[in-house]
Amino acid sequence: MLGSKAIAQTSNNNGTDLFLKAIQDASPNDDRYLKAKVTVEGFVLNADIPVSNELMAKGLAVKNQLKENEAMLFVFDDPAEHSFWMKDMKFPIDIIWLNSDGKVVHIEKNLQPCVSVLICTSYSPNIDSQYVLETASNFTQRHNISVGTDIDFQLIG
Repeated sequence: MLGSKAIAQTSNNNGTDLFLKAIQDASPNDDRYLKAKVTVEGFVLNADIPVSNELMAKGLAVKNQLKENEAMLFVFDDPAEHSFWMKDMKFPIDIIWLNSDGKVVHIEKNLQPCVSVLICTSYSPNIDSQYVLETASNFTQRHNISVGTDIDFQLIG
């Protein structure tokens, strides 16, 4: 578990190991989120990082809304074609997939909540990613984010 000392490391300086260590140090049954400061084209987001598999599965479905400066950052052990869906969501979002260097490799914009009880569309890139960032709907358009954009993030204590 993290102590009270703040931890800061940007993703572009090989911070993946630091993020993974912080997640691994947390209890697998932990019902809390780590926090990260995410900087996108000069705009700062406060991001929750789910620690447990249960929180990762729920994602933003636990929230009723998302402010412009809020996000959820998913950190994966290994790069892969990570798939997401909009099950149980209450509002639309943008999903941004990032490689291990924090570079955008894929974007899905203005994804609407899944209203079907049986089938929800799954979204995934055709390229491996290490991180996935969920933001308010149309965030990528408002902040001119495209494939290749660098996104920096710091783990904060």
